[in-house]
Amino acid sequence: MTRPSPFLALERFLHDQLVIPVVLSSLLGVAFFVGRALWSGHFWHFFLMWNLFLAWIPYVCALAMAALHDRRAAAWQYVIPSLVWLLFFPNAAYLVTDLANLGEFPPVSFWYDVAFFATMAWTGLLLAVASLQIVQRMVKESFGVIWSWIVVMVVIDLNGVGIYLGRFLRWNSWDVFTDPLPVLQDALTPFLHPIAYRQPVAIMIVFSALLFVCYVSVLALQNRRA
Repeated sequence: MTRPSPFLALERFLHDQLVIPVVLSSLLGVAFFVGRALWSGHFWHFFLMWNLFLAWIPYVCALAMAALHDRRAAAWQYVIPSLVWLLFFPNAAYLVTDLANLGEFPPVSFWYDVAFFATMAWTGLLLAVASLQIVQRMVKESFGVIWSWIVVMVVIDLNGVGIYLGRFLRWNSWDVFTDPLPVLQDALTPFLHPIAYRQPVAIMIVFSALLFVCYVSVLALQNRRA
């Protein structure tokens, strides 16, 4: 059986991993930040660049796991990249919550910042969708379609929990290692007392629903093209 040409393999890689839209969206966000800095003479909103960096971590981990999967690596080799991927996954869609910082910051036009923040939010969602698709594809090939969708739904639900812990309780992904018990307590409390913690539960549901709709929408567009 003939092997596919390197160009066809590259095209499939770029398509399957959503590399081009992810890179273009990220570059546009960086360009907006640089333009804003030149316009204002200040590095305001640099936190968006830091959050973009954190959002890329799960995507890179997913690509690393895909490389391991392609070469039939041993199960233990997935442990570190999969744990890092899961812990940092909420950082991607977390960029949507940075819209809360949108406001009037002269001399930069408010509408410039609208485009800037919208680009960052979109990029975060795209990174989340792309990395989750990579993981689902691997699970599907190894364990079947049902388990792949179970993983998707569990991760999307955990994403809502992670965004709540990060945005409202100000926990970081690495705090799971440095301060695990308080993080676990804060994550479980809303579910143990859902009436008293209606707002946190609602926030988790909202962001899980947002990512789910984005995920199935991108998947539907890809299937239509195929």
